[in-house]
Amino acid sequence: MTGVYNLRISNKQHRHGQVVKENVFEDGVVPIRWMAVAAFVTSLSLVVAALVDRRLPEPLDRSAPADRFIAEIAHEHLVNLTSIGPRVAGSYENEVLAVQMLVEAVKGIAAQASPHNRVDYDVFSASGAFSLTFLDGMSNVYRDVQSVAVRARGAGARPARARTALLLNCHFDTVPDSPGASDDGAGCAVALETLRALVAAPRPLRHDVVVLLNGAEENILQASHAFVTQHPWAKSVRAFINIEACGAGGREVLFQAGPHDPWIMEVYAGAVPHPFASSLAQELFESGLIPADTDFRIFRDYGDLSGVDLAWSSNGYVYHTRLDTASRVPPAALQRTGDNVLALTLGLLANERLELATERERQPVFFDVVGAFVIAARAPAAALAVVATLAVLALSLHLSADDAARQLYMSRRAWWRVVLRAARGAALAQLAGVAAALLPALLLHAAGARLAFYASPGLLVPLYALPALCGAWADARYAWRAAAPVRGWWEWRAWRDALALWAGVVLAAGALAGLRSAFLPLLWALPALAALPRCSPAAGAALHAALSALPALQSAYLALGSVDMFVPIMGRAGTAPLPADVMMSLVVSSLTLTTFSWMLPLVAAARRPAPLIYAGALVSALTVALVVLTPLGAPYSAERPQRVMLFHTRRTLHTPEPVVEDFYWLPELDANTPHSLDAHVGGMRDARASSADECARWLYCGAPYFLPVLSLVSRGHRLPAPGPPLAALRVRAELLPHESPDARTLALELEGPSHVVVILSPAAGAHVPWCSELKGAPQPGPRWGARRTYFIALHHARRPRPWRLRCTVRRAAGAAGAAAGGAWLQLSAAGHAMFGAGQRHERHARLLAALPASVAATGWGVDLHLLEL
Repeated sequence: MTGVYNLRISNKQHRHGQVVKENVFEDGVVPIRWMAVAAFVTSLSLVVAALVDRRLPEPLDRSAPADRFIAEIAHEHLVNLTSIGPRVAGSYENEVLAVQMLVEAVKGIAAQASPHNRVDYDVFSASGAFSLTFLDGMSNVYRDVQSVAVRARGAGARPARARTALLLNCHFDTVPDSPGASDDGAGCAVALETLRALVAAPRPLRHDVVVLLNGAEENILQASHAFVTQHPWAKSVRAFINIEACGAGGREVLFQAGPHDPWIMEVYAGAVPHPFASSLAQELFESGLIPADTDFRIFRDYGDLSGVDLAWSSNGYVYHTRLDTASRVPPAALQRTGDNVLALTLGLLANERLELATERERQPVFFDVVGAFVIAARAPAAALAVVATLAVLALSLHLSADDAARQLYMSRRAWWRVVLRAARGAALAQLAGVAAALLPALLLHAAGARLAFYASPGLLVPLYALPALCGAWADARYAWRAAAPVRGWWEWRAWRDALALWAGVVLAAGALAGLRSAFLPLLWALPALAALPRCSPAAGAALHAALSALPALQSAYLALGSVDMFVPIMGRAGTAPLPADVMMSLVVSSLTLTTFSWMLPLVAAARRPAPLIYAGALVSALTVALVVLTPLGAPYSAERPQRVMLFHTRRTLHTPEPVVEDFYWLPELDANTPHSLDAHVGGMRDARASSADECARWLYCGAPYFLPVLSLVSRGHRLPAPGPPLAALRVRAELLPHESPDARTLALELEGPSHVVVILSPAAGAHVPWCSELKGAPQPGPRWGARRTYFIALHHARRPRPWRLRCTVRRAAGAAGAAAGGAWLQLSAAGHAMFGAGQRHERHARLLAALPASVAATGWGVDLHLLEL
């Protein structure tokens, strides 16, 4: 049979008083009101997801039973800790005041413990060194970092060496200028209150609990390394719970688990009362898209431990800013996290596998179903679910082909060609939707109205979500319709089968790649079940819609969480390869099109959907105009401020004729840096960006980086400073002969602030195989042209003593450069005064204080030295 196939089976039927023959074109069978209702109901899934996200338990007060988590007590710990102010590692506030406060809290917990349990504590300091692949890679050297370790045990328990323990970890140090309420004072408040509830219970603990209140996490994970590699209690730790934050308040998400012991995740699934967990979140975090890391890495890599990583992610605008105050961490959020941590702790302590050898198995696929419960499936069960789902998809497609052969008198192969054509149409429609969302993003970027969504995330809907839907629907309806091989309800059915086919393809590809996030395409296979029962077309469409409810709701739930996380990150995305508006248009359009993908069959078979599409496009166009022309496009507010870092720098170029420069350096943290400050900082309009010549001549562009983030923040801006900072670093460096003619020994002596950064770059063809403080090779960083780089962070938590480093610089035999009498090495050494009286000169402090409330600024003095040896 040739021509366009219709749903009509009889030769003639009447419709609207006209005779309709079998192979006559129809202008769609799905009324536009059905489309509107379907779109509205799908949009409501975002409302449901938002309600779930904001649902928090009622906080308990002291009238609750002693063995319950009591938010009132936890919040008191938080207020006491944050009232100290910023607690930078090495500062008096961190090393003395915070430690005193935590010790007093631990003593109070010990005094309230039931007769069945005992509490011991140890104020522990240690020195060490280790390497990390964090960001661009670094080596970390620390002296005398301090933590408070607490151990709870049942009375009359076996000797400590024969007992296993569960570790609860948090950190009480902060970045400069932040009270650190959520990151991570709240984590320590939860850990302390969990400990109190455990030891107050009228029964002995089956296994020990170790609480590590660590004092140097923001120094890039130093205190956790000190504990897990040197403290005697670490030897008995079998698993861990890490409590972190990249936001404030709201629900904590379990975003990392493992790497082994899948039973830990199974305990979480069965124990916690308020679950929020996703292996998709873990894969996103591990991909490097989120510029952060936690002590989870240290316990995993240096302790060979398995555990879970929990973090608050809501309101990421306050993360690492002055706004991270106790008032932004509601007691209800502490209650929710505390209920979960206490339940998980009790579940792990009660499990006999805490005493057994590590299960060297992959983590399960896990996700919570809209906050109601957690599904956790180990690899065999997950593989079986994939195979079963693919089998059901194959059966549904086979039955659909049978129906086409029976009712349309076409071969199954011909129907498959129709479905494949619809699958191609579906893919092109999604691409058209992404392209349509890119258009307003590019317009806003070109017009200078950048990051409007940052202060007003609701703008993401008309700016990017609506264009994505309009573009996808227009392509699905009109590009397909130009040469559609079937019409009417068979058109709807072909697109339904095409979506089922895509779900199967993506599921199979994800499973073969070992992606645990493949649970999402598995859920999207559910609508294919609508092909199994024999029913009328309208009933089939209704069943398809009903079966799409769960995957659409789950997708909306994940989409909302993703957007809540990524929008604040755009304020610290640095010099990303794509503009922030473009990145968010890609994220929002992809998430929107996934959530609404089930509607494509309705769209393809819709009757005159143009008014709906035009209305969406008009709303989007008007929003773009308002963002560009009115204050609606203001990117920042007092509650969602722009992040600014302003480093008062003295740079000394140790050339034959030394050059000394004083300037303020602003790393480019977002697309509006630095000219959003033109009206507030004199001379900012003339700020000079890092030039290509400067970056080619000097290591790390001759800038005072304090973290290895050159690939993330590749550009900064300089404006003259009227004088030097208070920070001072004395540097003495020389190259000494080595026993090998192809090597030299770098002798480096540094004396200055508690935080010092040394960056080494040997000549092309040379490398650094050994440094004394590391007792081995430093971690390689990004290439600088043909040269290697090494980023080494030095930190002293007590009164700083001089650093004396010896590093071997070795070149390949016959290498150019050094062999020809050139320099062996370029060296950058920077002393960062991150706290105390020397943190900022008065002029620097006045400059920061003059910035508006819509700016969250920080910065300190840096003494930077650049040398060639």
